[in-house]
Amino acid sequence: MKESIYAPDNKYGYKINISHPDIKPLYQRFKKWKGIADWCPLSDAERLEFESYILKGEKSND
Repeated sequence: MKESIYAPDNKYGYKINISHPDIKPLYQRFKKWKGIADWCPLSDAERLEFESYILKGEKSND
């Protein structure tokens, strides 16, 4: 079974699994675009912004 891009049981309420092999490059590109160092996690607002881009992309592929 293929790992889902979703993180339904995330205790922080995030919806996307940033460790997923299809998502990780997008996450890294987003951080680079925002000027955030590789070692630095996103703020809650940045993470929600990233997830909104991913979720919008998912809806347009349906």
